[in-house]
Amino acid sequence: MLLALAVTTPAPAAELSQPRAVVELFTSQGCSSCPPADRLLDELAAGADTLALGWHVDYWDYLGWKDTFGQPGHSERQRAYAHSLGAGQVYTPQVIINGRQHVVGSRREAVLGAIEEFAGTANGLTVPIEVTSVDGTLKIRVAHTPEAIGATLWMVYLIDRREIEIKHGENAGRRIAYANIVRNIEMIGMVKDQALQTEFQLADMGRRGYDSCALILQKTTKDGTPGPIVGAALVRDLGS
Repeated sequence: MLLALAVTTPAPAAELSQPRAVVELFTSQGCSSCPPADRLLDELAAGADTLALGWHVDYWDYLGWKDTFGQPGHSERQRAYAHSLGAGQVYTPQVIINGRQHVVGSRREAVLGAIEEFAGTANGLTVPIEVTSVDGTLKIRVAHTPEAIGATLWMVYLIDRREIEIKHGENAGRRIAYANIVRNIEMIGMVKDQALQTEFQLADMGRRGYDSCALILQKTTKDGTPGPIVGAALVRDLGS
C-alpha cells in the first residue's frame, strides 16, 4: 500500500485511515430506489479500507420531499461525471468507483466487485499521501510522482452519520440512516513540479461543525470534468 499515514500525538487525536478505494454515492432522500444503496454506503463507511462519500442531489426535490442534505453542486458533480464517463444521463442511486466506473448503487456485488478489481492495480489509489497529526496540526504531503502530476487535492468535509425521518414523497414514513454525508468541498492545490505540502489546525477545522474530512487527489479530463481519483485519505474526529 503506497498511501502512508502516521499518528504522533497522544489521545485524543484525529483518527486517520488509509482507504484502498473511493466510492461516491449519488443519492436522494426522495428516491424510493436509494435506501438499499444508502445501507451499503453505511456499511462501507464503517470500515477503514474504503472511503465512502454520500453526495445528496437536489433534482428529485420536486417529488414531495426536499432532501435535507441536497445541494445543487452535488448534482452538478454527478452531471460532470456523466460527461467524463460517457454515461449519457444521471440517475439515483449511482455509485462512482475511483472516478473511473459507474454502477447502480444498490447492486452490492457490482460495487464490491469493482472495488476488488481496481485495488492494487493502475486503476487503484497509486499516489502516496502522507497525513500526520502533530500537536493539533494536520500535516499533509502528496508525493511528486508521475501519476500525481496534474492532479488536484480536494478537502471534502463530512457529517459522519445522521438518521432522517422522511415525512413526504416516495420514502414517506421511513427513517433512513445516511453515512459520510458531504457538506462542503474545497480545492487545496495541484501537484505540479514538486510535492504538494500543506497543513491545517484541527481545532479550526472542528469549529466549522463537521465531523470528518476526506482528502481526494483527482485528475481532471481535458474537458475540465472529474477524472480518475489516484489518492485518498480520511481524517475522523475533527473535534478532538
